[in-house]
Amino acid sequence: MGVANALTAINEAWAALRAFPPWGWGAAVGALIFGWILGRVARRQAAPRRIDRPEPEVSVLRDMKATAARLEAENTALSNFFLLLPDFTKEINSRMERRSIAPLLVKITERLFSPTQVLVFQMDERVNKLILVHQKGLAEDIKMGFQVDIGEGRIGWVAQHKVPMDTGDFIREMRQSGVSLEVPAHFRFKTESCAPMVHEGKVLGLLSVGGISRHYKYEKTMLNLIADLGSIALHNNELFLRVQEMANCDGLTKLYNKRFFMSRLSEEILKAERSHYPVSVFIFDLDHFKHYNDSQGHQAGDEVLKLTGQILRDMVRPDDIPARYGGEEFIVILPHTSKDGGIKAAERVQQALAEHPFPNRESQPLKIVSLSGGVATFPDDGRSGPELIAAADAALYRAKQAGRNRVYRSEPKYFSDSSEDIIYNVNNG
Repeated sequence: MGVANALTAINEAWAALRAFPPWGWGAAVGALIFGWILGRVARRQAAPRRIDRPEPEVSVLRDMKATAARLEAENTALSNFFLLLPDFTKEINSRMERRSIAPLLVKITERLFSPTQVLVFQMDERVNKLILVHQKGLAEDIKMGFQVDIGEGRIGWVAQHKVPMDTGDFIREMRQSGVSLEVPAHFRFKTESCAPMVHEGKVLGLLSVGGISRHYKYEKTMLNLIADLGSIALHNNELFLRVQEMANCDGLTKLYNKRFFMSRLSEEILKAERSHYPVSVFIFDLDHFKHYNDSQGHQAGDEVLKLTGQILRDMVRPDDIPARYGGEEFIVILPHTSKDGGIKAAERVQQALAEHPFPNRESQPLKIVSLSGGVATFPDDGRSGPELIAAADAALYRAKQAGRNRVYRSEPKYFSDSSEDIIYNVNNG
Protein backbone atom coordinates (compact mmCIF):
# COMPACT_ATOMS: atom_id res chain seq x y z
CA MET A 1 0.00 0.00 0.00
CA GLY A 2 1.38 3.44 -0.96
CA VAL A 3 1.79 6.59 1.15
CA ALA A 4 -1.19 8.32 -0.51
CA ASN A 5 -3.49 5.45 0.32
CA ALA A 6 -2.30 5.48 3.91
CA LEU A 7 -2.96 9.20 4.25
CA THR A 8 -6.39 8.81 2.72
CA ALA A 9 -7.20 6.08 5.23
CA ILE A 10 -6.05 8.29 8.10
CA ASN A 11 -8.22 11.24 6.91
CA GLU A 12 -11.23 9.04 6.50
CA ALA A 13 -10.70 7.62 9.97
CA TRP A 14 -10.44 11.16 11.47
CA ALA A 15 -13.59 12.29 9.67
CA ALA A 16 -15.40 9.25 11.00
CA LEU A 17 -14.16 10.05 14.50
CA ARG A 18 -15.52 13.55 14.32
CA ALA A 19 -18.89 12.40 12.99
CA PHE A 20 -19.35 9.61 15.50
CA PRO A 21 -21.23 10.17 18.71
CA PRO A 22 -19.35 9.78 21.95
CA TRP A 23 -20.36 6.17 22.32
CA GLY A 24 -18.71 5.36 18.92
CA TRP A 25 -15.42 6.95 19.70
CA GLY A 26 -13.81 3.68 20.71
CA ALA A 27 -14.30 2.24 17.23
CA ALA A 28 -13.08 5.44 15.68
CA VAL A 29 -9.89 5.45 17.80
CA GLY A 30 -9.30 1.87 16.74
CA ALA A 31 -9.69 2.83 13.09
CA LEU A 32 -7.27 5.73 13.59
CA ILE A 33 -4.62 3.47 15.15
CA PHE A 34 -5.08 0.97 12.33
CA GLY A 35 -4.55 3.73 9.74
CA TRP A 36 -1.37 4.87 11.53
CA ILE A 37 0.01 1.33 11.37
CA LEU A 38 -0.80 1.10 7.65
CA GLY A 39 1.05 4.35 7.07
CA ARG A 40 4.18 3.03 8.80
CA VAL A 41 4.09 -0.09 6.68
CA ALA A 42 3.63 1.92 3.50
CA ARG A 43 6.55 4.19 4.29
CA ARG A 44 8.81 1.19 5.00
CA GLN A 45 7.81 -0.43 1.70
CA ALA A 46 8.37 2.78 -0.21
CA ALA A 47 11.83 3.42 1.29
CA PRO A 48 14.81 1.89 -0.69
CA ARG A 49 16.19 -1.32 0.79
CA ARG A 50 19.69 -1.20 2.21
CA ILE A 51 21.94 -3.84 0.65
CA ASP A 52 25.46 -4.47 1.86
CA ARG A 53 27.31 -3.99 -1.40
CA PRO A 54 30.18 -1.71 -2.31
CA GLU A 55 29.64 1.48 -4.10
CA PRO A 56 29.64 1.16 -7.92
CA GLU A 57 32.97 2.96 -8.16
CA VAL A 58 34.63 0.49 -5.75
CA SER A 59 33.35 -2.54 -7.70
CA VAL A 60 34.55 -1.18 -11.03
CA LEU A 61 37.94 -0.34 -9.55
CA ARG A 62 38.31 -3.84 -8.16
CA ASP A 63 37.43 -5.39 -11.53
CA MET A 64 39.91 -3.12 -13.27
CA LYS A 65 42.67 -4.16 -10.85
CA ALA A 66 41.93 -7.85 -11.44
CA THR A 67 41.98 -7.36 -15.21
CA ALA A 68 45.24 -5.42 -14.99
CA ALA A 69 46.85 -8.14 -12.87
CA ARG A 70 45.75 -10.83 -15.34
CA LEU A 71 47.03 -8.88 -18.32
CA GLU A 72 50.30 -8.19 -16.53
CA ALA A 73 50.74 -11.91 -15.81
CA GLU A 74 50.00 -12.80 -19.44
CA ASN A 75 52.34 -10.08 -20.66
CA THR A 76 55.09 -11.38 -18.36
CA ALA A 77 54.55 -14.92 -19.64
CA LEU A 78 54.73 -13.85 -23.26
CA SER A 79 57.80 -11.73 -22.55
CA ASN A 80 59.54 -14.65 -20.88
CA PHE A 81 58.57 -16.91 -23.75
CA PHE A 82 59.92 -14.56 -26.40
CA LEU A 83 63.09 -14.04 -24.37
CA LEU A 84 63.65 -17.80 -24.26
CA LEU A 85 62.65 -18.39 -27.87
CA PRO A 86 65.75 -17.05 -29.72
CA ASP A 87 68.25 -19.09 -27.70
CA PHE A 88 66.00 -22.13 -27.82
CA THR A 89 65.56 -21.83 -31.58
CA LYS A 90 69.29 -21.34 -32.11
CA GLU A 91 70.18 -24.33 -29.96
CA ILE A 92 67.56 -26.66 -31.35
CA ASN A 93 68.50 -25.84 -34.93
CA SER A 94 72.16 -26.57 -34.30
CA ARG A 95 73.66 -29.86 -35.40
CA MET A 96 72.79 -31.65 -32.17
CA GLU A 97 72.50 -35.37 -31.65
CA ARG A 98 69.03 -36.84 -31.68
CA ARG A 99 69.18 -37.85 -28.02
CA SER A 100 69.83 -34.20 -27.02
CA ILE A 101 66.59 -32.87 -28.51
CA ALA A 102 64.18 -34.28 -25.91
CA PRO A 103 66.07 -32.88 -22.85
CA LEU A 104 66.08 -29.45 -24.47
CA LEU A 105 62.29 -29.60 -25.00
CA VAL A 106 61.82 -30.52 -21.34
CA LYS A 107 64.11 -27.68 -20.26
CA ILE A 108 62.19 -24.89 -22.00
CA THR A 109 58.82 -26.40 -21.03
CA GLU A 110 59.86 -26.40 -17.37
CA ARG A 111 61.03 -22.79 -17.49
CA LEU A 112 57.81 -21.65 -19.11
CA PHE A 113 55.06 -23.60 -17.32
CA SER A 114 56.79 -24.81 -14.13
CA PRO A 115 54.96 -28.19 -14.36
CA THR A 116 55.36 -31.23 -12.14
CA GLN A 117 55.53 -33.57 -15.13
CA VAL A 118 56.87 -33.34 -18.69
CA LEU A 119 56.89 -36.31 -21.10
CA VAL A 120 58.59 -36.48 -24.49
CA PHE A 121 57.71 -39.28 -26.91
CA GLN A 122 59.28 -40.03 -30.28
CA MET A 123 57.69 -42.02 -33.09
CA ASP A 124 59.15 -45.42 -33.97
CA GLU A 125 57.95 -46.20 -37.48
CA ARG A 126 59.16 -49.80 -37.26
CA VAL A 127 56.46 -50.64 -34.71
CA ASN A 128 54.19 -47.61 -35.35
CA LYS A 129 54.25 -46.65 -31.68
CA LEU A 130 55.21 -43.65 -29.57
CA ILE A 131 58.29 -44.37 -27.43
CA LEU A 132 58.96 -42.49 -24.17
CA VAL A 133 62.48 -41.07 -24.58
CA HIS A 134 62.69 -38.44 -21.82
CA GLN A 135 60.65 -37.40 -18.80
CA LYS A 136 60.49 -35.29 -15.68
CA GLY A 137 58.30 -36.12 -12.68
CA LEU A 138 57.16 -39.59 -13.74
CA ALA A 139 56.86 -42.52 -11.33
CA GLU A 140 59.82 -44.87 -11.22
CA ASP A 141 57.76 -47.89 -12.27
CA ILE A 142 57.37 -46.46 -15.79
CA LYS A 143 60.70 -46.84 -17.56
CA MET A 144 62.20 -45.20 -20.60
CA GLY A 145 61.01 -46.99 -23.72
CA PHE A 146 57.38 -47.18 -22.54
CA GLN A 147 55.24 -47.59 -25.67
CA VAL A 148 51.91 -45.95 -26.51
CA ASP A 149 49.78 -47.10 -29.44
CA ILE A 150 48.45 -44.49 -31.86
CA GLY A 151 44.92 -43.60 -30.74
CA GLU A 152 45.44 -44.98 -27.21
CA GLY A 153 44.43 -42.61 -24.41
CA ARG A 154 44.94 -38.86 -24.46
CA ILE A 155 48.49 -39.11 -25.79
CA GLY A 156 47.62 -41.56 -28.56
CA TRP A 157 44.54 -39.52 -29.52
CA VAL A 158 46.62 -36.37 -30.01
CA ALA A 159 49.13 -38.29 -32.14
CA GLN A 160 46.36 -39.81 -34.24
CA HIS A 161 44.54 -36.52 -34.93
CA LYS A 162 47.70 -34.34 -35.03
CA VAL A 163 46.17 -31.45 -33.06
CA PRO A 164 47.14 -29.88 -29.69
CA MET A 165 44.69 -30.52 -26.84
CA ASP A 166 44.16 -29.37 -23.27
CA THR A 167 41.99 -30.70 -20.44
CA GLY A 168 38.89 -28.87 -21.65
CA ASP A 169 39.36 -30.26 -25.16
CA PHE A 170 39.70 -33.81 -23.81
CA ILE A 171 36.51 -33.48 -21.73
CA ARG A 172 34.52 -32.09 -24.67
CA GLU A 173 35.80 -34.84 -26.96
CA MET A 174 34.78 -37.57 -24.51
CA ARG A 175 31.30 -36.02 -24.12
CA GLN A 176 30.75 -35.64 -27.84
CA SER A 177 32.15 -38.98 -28.98
CA GLY A 178 31.18 -41.03 -25.94
CA VAL A 179 34.61 -42.69 -26.02
CA SER A 180 36.78 -42.61 -22.90
CA LEU A 181 40.31 -41.29 -23.38
CA GLU A 182 41.35 -42.48 -19.92
CA VAL A 183 43.46 -45.65 -20.17
CA PRO A 184 44.35 -47.56 -16.96
CA ALA A 185 47.93 -48.06 -18.12
CA HIS A 186 48.30 -44.27 -18.40
CA PHE A 187 46.96 -43.30 -14.98
CA ARG A 188 50.38 -41.91 -13.98
CA PHE A 189 50.41 -39.55 -16.97
CA LYS A 190 49.22 -36.06 -15.90
CA THR A 191 48.32 -34.94 -19.38
CA GLU A 192 46.79 -31.49 -18.95
CA SER A 193 48.14 -30.13 -22.21
CA CYS A 194 49.52 -32.12 -25.11
CA ALA A 195 50.98 -31.16 -28.51
CA PRO A 196 52.16 -33.36 -31.41
CA MET A 197 55.46 -32.90 -33.24
CA VAL A 198 54.36 -33.00 -36.87
CA HIS A 199 56.38 -32.30 -40.01
CA GLU A 200 54.72 -32.34 -43.42
CA GLY A 201 51.82 -34.41 -42.07
CA LYS A 202 54.11 -36.99 -40.46
CA VAL A 203 54.08 -37.45 -36.68
CA LEU A 204 57.65 -37.46 -35.34
CA GLY A 205 56.87 -37.27 -31.64
CA LEU A 206 54.73 -35.72 -28.91
CA LEU A 207 55.06 -33.40 -25.89
CA SER A 208 52.84 -33.90 -22.82
CA VAL A 209 52.67 -31.53 -19.80
CA GLY A 210 50.94 -32.03 -16.44
CA GLY A 211 50.72 -30.33 -13.05
CA ILE A 212 51.06 -26.88 -14.62
CA SER A 213 51.80 -24.16 -12.04
CA ARG A 214 51.68 -21.20 -14.43
CA HIS A 215 48.56 -21.08 -16.53
CA TYR A 216 48.39 -18.66 -19.45
CA LYS A 217 45.66 -17.62 -21.81
CA TYR A 218 47.57 -18.95 -24.82
CA GLU A 219 49.36 -21.85 -23.12
CA LYS A 220 48.15 -24.44 -25.67
CA THR A 221 49.46 -22.30 -28.53
CA MET A 222 52.77 -21.78 -26.74
CA LEU A 223 53.19 -25.52 -26.09
CA ASN A 224 52.33 -26.24 -29.71
CA LEU A 225 55.04 -23.82 -30.85
CA ILE A 226 57.61 -25.65 -28.70
CA ALA A 227 56.46 -28.96 -30.22
CA ASP A 228 56.74 -27.51 -33.75
CA LEU A 229 60.32 -26.47 -33.07
CA GLY A 230 60.98 -29.96 -31.76
CA SER A 231 59.62 -31.48 -34.97
CA ILE A 232 61.90 -29.23 -37.02
CA ALA A 233 64.88 -30.35 -34.95
CA LEU A 234 64.02 -34.03 -35.39
CA HIS A 235 63.54 -33.57 -39.13
CA ASN A 236 66.83 -31.68 -39.47
CA ASN A 237 68.60 -34.40 -37.53
CA GLU A 238 67.17 -37.03 -39.86
CA LEU A 239 68.32 -35.08 -42.92
CA PHE A 240 71.77 -34.60 -41.43
CA LEU A 241 72.12 -38.33 -40.76
CA ARG A 242 71.10 -39.10 -44.34
CA VAL A 243 73.67 -36.70 -45.75
CA GLN A 244 76.29 -38.01 -43.35
CA GLU A 245 75.47 -41.58 -44.34
CA MET A 246 75.77 -40.72 -48.02
CA ALA A 247 79.15 -39.09 -47.41
CA ASN A 248 80.52 -41.85 -45.21
CA CYS A 249 79.07 -44.94 -46.87
CA ASP A 250 79.96 -46.99 -49.90
CA GLY A 251 77.23 -46.64 -52.51
CA LEU A 252 77.21 -50.30 -53.56
CA THR A 253 77.39 -52.20 -50.26
CA LYS A 254 75.89 -49.49 -47.96
CA LEU A 255 78.79 -50.12 -45.57
CA TYR A 256 81.07 -47.36 -44.32
CA ASN A 257 83.80 -46.29 -46.70
CA LYS A 258 87.54 -46.51 -46.04
CA ARG A 259 87.98 -42.82 -45.16
CA PHE A 260 85.32 -42.94 -42.45
CA PHE A 261 86.58 -46.31 -41.20
CA MET A 262 90.13 -45.05 -40.67
CA SER A 263 88.85 -42.03 -38.73
CA ARG A 264 86.67 -44.19 -36.48
CA LEU A 265 89.47 -46.72 -35.93
CA SER A 266 91.72 -43.96 -34.56
CA GLU A 267 88.92 -42.79 -32.25
CA GLU A 268 88.21 -46.30 -30.99
CA ILE A 269 91.89 -46.98 -30.28
CA LEU A 270 92.15 -43.68 -28.37
CA LYS A 271 89.10 -44.53 -26.24
CA ALA A 272 90.39 -48.08 -25.66
CA GLU A 273 93.76 -46.74 -24.53
CA ARG A 274 92.12 -44.38 -22.05
CA SER A 275 89.69 -46.96 -20.66
CA HIS A 276 91.97 -50.00 -20.92
CA TYR A 277 89.89 -52.38 -23.02
CA PRO A 278 90.73 -54.38 -26.18
CA VAL A 279 89.68 -53.54 -29.74
CA SER A 280 89.87 -56.13 -32.51
CA VAL A 281 89.97 -55.65 -36.27
CA PHE A 282 88.69 -58.29 -38.68
CA ILE A 283 89.72 -57.95 -42.33
CA PHE A 284 88.75 -60.32 -45.14
CA ASP A 285 88.37 -60.55 -48.87
CA LEU A 286 86.37 -62.84 -51.15
CA ASP A 287 88.23 -65.87 -52.48
CA HIS A 288 88.72 -66.06 -56.27
CA PHE A 289 86.49 -63.01 -56.82
CA LYS A 290 88.24 -62.20 -60.10
CA HIS A 291 87.27 -65.66 -61.36
CA TYR A 292 83.61 -65.01 -60.45
CA ASN A 293 83.67 -61.63 -62.21
CA ASP A 294 85.24 -63.09 -65.35
CA SER A 295 82.89 -66.09 -65.54
CA GLN A 296 79.60 -64.48 -64.43
CA GLY A 297 80.07 -60.86 -65.46
CA HIS A 298 80.61 -57.67 -63.50
CA GLN A 299 76.92 -57.16 -62.72
CA ALA A 300 76.79 -60.56 -61.03
CA GLY A 301 80.02 -59.66 -59.19
CA ASP A 302 78.46 -56.41 -57.94
CA GLU A 303 75.48 -58.39 -56.68
CA VAL A 304 77.82 -60.62 -54.68
CA LEU A 305 79.45 -57.55 -53.14
CA LYS A 306 76.03 -56.12 -52.23
CA LEU A 307 74.91 -59.38 -50.63
CA THR A 308 78.20 -59.66 -48.75
CA GLY A 309 77.64 -56.17 -47.33
CA GLN A 310 74.13 -57.12 -46.24
CA ILE A 311 75.34 -60.33 -44.57
CA LEU A 312 78.02 -58.37 -42.74
CA ARG A 313 75.55 -55.74 -41.52
CA ASP A 314 73.22 -58.47 -40.26
CA MET A 315 75.99 -60.33 -38.42
CA VAL A 316 77.74 -57.53 -36.53
CA ARG A 317 76.66 -55.91 -33.28
CA PRO A 318 75.17 -52.38 -33.13
CA ASP A 319 78.46 -50.90 -31.85
CA ASP A 320 80.64 -52.67 -34.44
CA ILE A 321 81.80 -50.67 -37.48
CA PRO A 322 81.79 -52.59 -40.78
CA ALA A 323 83.29 -51.04 -43.92
CA ARG A 324 84.23 -51.80 -47.49
CA TYR A 325 88.00 -51.42 -47.48
CA GLY A 326 88.43 -51.59 -51.26
CA GLY A 327 87.46 -53.83 -54.18
CA GLU A 328 86.34 -57.17 -52.71
CA GLU A 329 88.01 -56.45 -49.36
CA PHE A 330 85.99 -55.75 -46.19
CA ILE A 331 86.96 -54.78 -42.65
CA VAL A 332 85.23 -54.51 -39.25
CA ILE A 333 86.09 -52.73 -35.98
CA LEU A 334 85.04 -54.81 -32.96
CA PRO A 335 85.17 -52.59 -29.81
CA HIS A 336 85.50 -54.25 -26.39
CA THR A 337 86.46 -57.51 -28.11
CA SER A 338 89.44 -59.73 -27.31
CA LYS A 339 91.24 -61.73 -29.97
CA ASP A 340 89.31 -64.89 -29.09
CA GLY A 341 86.05 -62.98 -29.35
CA GLY A 342 87.16 -61.48 -32.65
CA ILE A 343 87.95 -64.93 -34.07
CA LYS A 344 84.52 -66.24 -33.06
CA ALA A 345 82.76 -63.27 -34.65
CA ALA A 346 84.85 -63.61 -37.82
CA GLU A 347 84.14 -67.33 -38.11
CA ARG A 348 80.39 -66.70 -37.87
CA VAL A 349 80.63 -64.30 -40.82
CA GLN A 350 82.78 -66.81 -42.74
CA GLN A 351 80.24 -69.59 -42.17
CA ALA A 352 77.27 -67.39 -43.13
CA LEU A 353 78.98 -66.38 -46.37
CA ALA A 354 79.92 -69.97 -47.25
CA GLU A 355 76.34 -71.16 -46.69
CA HIS A 356 74.65 -68.37 -48.63
CA PRO A 357 73.17 -69.55 -51.97
CA PHE A 358 74.90 -67.09 -54.31
CA PRO A 359 73.90 -67.54 -57.96
CA ASN A 360 76.24 -69.93 -59.86
CA ARG A 361 78.49 -70.35 -56.84
CA GLU A 362 79.24 -73.89 -58.08
CA SER A 363 81.38 -72.33 -60.81
CA GLN A 364 83.89 -71.16 -58.18
CA PRO A 365 87.03 -73.27 -57.53
CA LEU A 366 85.76 -74.10 -53.99
CA LYS A 367 82.15 -74.53 -55.26
CA ILE A 368 81.09 -71.73 -52.88
CA VAL A 369 81.62 -68.01 -52.43
CA SER A 370 84.04 -67.93 -49.51
CA LEU A 371 86.32 -65.58 -47.64
CA SER A 372 89.79 -65.55 -46.14
CA GLY A 373 90.34 -63.32 -43.16
CA GLY A 374 92.60 -62.23 -40.35
CA VAL A 375 92.02 -60.81 -36.87
CA ALA A 376 94.35 -58.48 -34.94
CA THR A 377 93.78 -56.91 -31.51
CA PHE A 378 94.83 -53.71 -29.76
CA PRO A 379 97.17 -53.42 -27.93
CA ASP A 380 98.92 -56.80 -28.46
CA ASP A 381 99.21 -56.55 -32.26
CA GLY A 382 99.56 -52.80 -32.67
CA ARG A 383 98.91 -49.49 -30.98
CA SER A 384 97.74 -47.57 -34.04
CA GLY A 385 95.24 -48.10 -36.83
CA PRO A 386 97.79 -48.83 -39.56
CA GLU A 387 99.66 -51.28 -37.31
CA LEU A 388 96.48 -53.20 -36.49
CA ILE A 389 95.40 -53.37 -40.13
CA ALA A 390 98.86 -54.55 -41.20
CA ALA A 391 98.81 -57.30 -38.55
CA ALA A 392 95.30 -58.45 -39.54
CA ASP A 393 96.23 -58.33 -43.23
CA ALA A 394 99.29 -60.52 -42.58
CA ALA A 395 97.00 -63.08 -40.88
CA LEU A 396 94.67 -62.91 -43.89
CA TYR A 397 97.57 -63.73 -46.21
CA ARG A 398 98.44 -66.78 -44.12
CA ALA A 399 94.80 -67.92 -44.33
CA LYS A 400 94.98 -67.73 -48.13
CA GLN A 401 98.27 -69.61 -48.16
CA ALA A 402 96.65 -72.33 -46.02
CA GLY A 403 93.90 -73.00 -48.59
CA ARG A 404 91.38 -70.11 -48.23
CA ASN A 405 87.86 -70.22 -46.69
CA ARG A 406 89.22 -69.70 -43.18
CA VAL A 407 90.14 -67.03 -40.61
CA TYR A 408 93.53 -66.74 -38.90
CA ARG A 409 94.58 -64.73 -35.90
CA SER A 410 97.54 -62.40 -35.88
CA GLU A 411 100.47 -63.61 -33.83
CA PRO A 412 103.12 -61.51 -32.10
CA LYS A 413 106.21 -60.98 -34.26
CA TYR A 414 108.34 -63.44 -32.37
CA PHE A 415 105.80 -66.14 -33.26
CA SER A 416 105.59 -65.13 -36.93
CA ASP A 417 107.24 -66.80 -39.84
CA SER A 418 109.00 -65.13 -42.76
CA SER A 419 105.85 -65.20 -44.92
CA GLU A 420 104.38 -62.29 -42.97
CA ASP A 421 107.00 -60.02 -44.47
CA ILE A 422 105.43 -60.48 -47.91
CA ILE A 423 103.06 -57.69 -48.93
CA TYR A 424 99.71 -59.17 -49.99
CA ASN A 425 98.39 -57.98 -53.37
CA VAL A 426 94.58 -57.91 -53.49
CA ASN A 427 94.64 -58.27 -57.27
CA ASN A 428 95.94 -61.81 -56.97
CA GLY A 429 92.49 -62.87 -55.81
